[in-house]
Order: sequence, then structure tokens, then C-alpha cells
Amino acid sequence: MARKGMMRSEVVRVRLRPEEREALAGLCGKSRTASEVIRLLFRDQAGLPLPVGPVESDALRGTNEELRRIGINLNQAVRAMNEGRVGYEPHLDAALRNLLEGVFRLRADVDLMLRISRQERRRGGDGV
Repeated sequence: MARKGMMRSEVVRVRLRPEEREALAGLCGKSRTASEVIRLLFRDQAGLPLPVGPVESDALRGTNEELRRIGINLNQAVRAMNEGRVGYEPHLDAALRNLLEGVFRLRADVDLMLRISRQERRRGGDGV
């Protein structure tokens, strides 16, 4: 069951030429509705995260675990420098912190993609 804030409640109507409707039908194939295809196209063009299928979800979960481990190692390196266990290098400290921030952002993006895909599957889609 979809949560209240996650339900699709907005409706958009679009007029298409016959050739546009045929092209849309071709994109839909037998497995997707026009709404699903239009949402995917919109999300892609708007730069929003796209849902991924079960196979991709498994790969992303593995990637996320690797990113978590990398983040732990980076955090340990920064901590060792700050505690004086290794020589402090300001440029290295800044680079490690930037890299750590990038890893955290990437993990957040992967988490968002996985969350969107889970929601799509719960709604009855295949996550793609």
C-alpha cells in the first residue's frame, strides 16, 4: 500500500499526433503502460533518479556496500591525521574530506534509486 505522501495524485493531459501516439505505443510494448513510459521519459529528461530492475538493484546494493567500506577507510584516514597518528598534510586532509563527501553523496543517490525501485515494485511495476 502506498504511503499518503508517495501516491501519484496529479494528472496531466497531453494531446498527441497520430505518429506520436504510435511512437509512444512502440515504446510501451506489451509490458508497460503509456503512463509508465511517460514518467520514465520525464524523469530521465528532468535528471531525476530512475527506477531500476531487480538485477540492477542487486548490483547497486553490492556497490553501496563497497562505497560504505571505502567511506569507513577514508574516515579512518582523516581521523588518524586529526589525532596526530600520522603526519598532517592540509592538502591531503582537504582531498580526503572532499572524497569522503563525494562517497556519501553517491551512496545517498544509490539509496534513492533503490528506494524508488522498491516503491515501483510495490505498486505493481517491475521496478523499471
